[in-house]
Amino acid sequence: MNIEAKPWTRPAAPRGPEGWLDSLRDLLVIPPELRDEWVEREAALELLQCGPEILDELLRAGLPHGGTPGAERFDRFDLVNLALYSGSGTSVPEKTMRYALRWMHADPEALFRPQRWNYSVALTPPAAHGEGEPERTDWNLATPHPELSGGWTESLSIGPEGASLGEKDITASGTSGLTASGVLVTSGERREIVSERLREIVTSYGPDRFRWGRMPEELQWRKDEVLAQGYAPCISVCLELAERCREAGFEARTRRGWIMGMLDLAHSWLEVVDEDGLVKNVDPAFVILADHHAEAPHPDIAQAFTGSLLNRLLPTEHHADEPVNGYRRGGLFAHPRHQTDIQLSAEQPAPRETAGAGNGSGT
Repeated sequence: MNIEAKPWTRPAAPRGPEGWLDSLRDLLVIPPELRDEWVEREAALELLQCGPEILDELLRAGLPHGGTPGAERFDRFDLVNLALYSGSGTSVPEKTMRYALRWMHADPEALFRPQRWNYSVALTPPAAHGEGEPERTDWNLATPHPELSGGWTESLSIGPEGASLGEKDITASGTSGLTASGVLVTSGERREIVSERLREIVTSYGPDRFRWGRMPEELQWRKDEVLAQGYAPCISVCLELAERCREAGFEARTRRGWIMGMLDLAHSWLEVVDEDGLVKNVDPAFVILADHHAEAPHPDIAQAFTGSLLNRLLPTEHHADEPVNGYRRGGLFAHPRHQTDIQLSAEQPAPRETAGAGNGSGT
């Protein structure tokens, strides 16, 4: 595999202009068909916190942009990834990521106990939704399945009236959007990879060779193109690992869901049946994030991300290359606007007997 971006090591001290230029050199540029250059120069300066002199130097060095001199416009994914690997320590993406990953400081045992969450998702039409004659609109939202990792659903309400709760999706038709809310309990279980061959495969996309990056889902689906540039976002790397595991004779699938309490992001991970017959969850993106962006991560955290079921993940029945929500108008698909709010409840779940986490049937 040709990896264009050089391996990235977290700097011991903040870097200056050379850090920004090094990051630009290894930047995965969002391709033209997926670019959205809507971030204006002033907003870019607020995001990067690099000052106008460095931004102008980046422009002279080839930072992709639209607009006119002095009124440039940028793609937000380009800016976020540029900042994450600048080593400046002061950009908004770097500080936001450190804050979002603070849970990786804790003892991994905290990832295996039941936790209660207040869950709420609201879908509304995409910004490009046009006016005019009403057309049939259909909505879908991946149904949460906390029981797949040992949790359970305490309550779940869906809307509008007429919405349907299916095994894979909550669906609705009409122009009033789709909502789901309730109380969910996630749980986890410590598990370790037994097969040496399987361990070799699932640890081959680590932070010593790859970077994590923000980018459109449609680009992540093009895994060969993304991985070849040295980036391993969750969807791309899980699709690749599932393919390699199956080629080696292991039953494997990818799974889509949400990260609980961390920017409330949709996420993907690998589920593979090990030699002992148990499903092992593998999350290479978490391993990379812990190494590159978490502040003082627990020394055993990467091991927890390589086999164990985690209470930080809310599983669905979707695969990595299936969006967790959708909007169709006149038969055409678009990503709806979504407001996802998943917050840790102040009340912890009462002890309860469970059927245990998935042990092989999940794949």
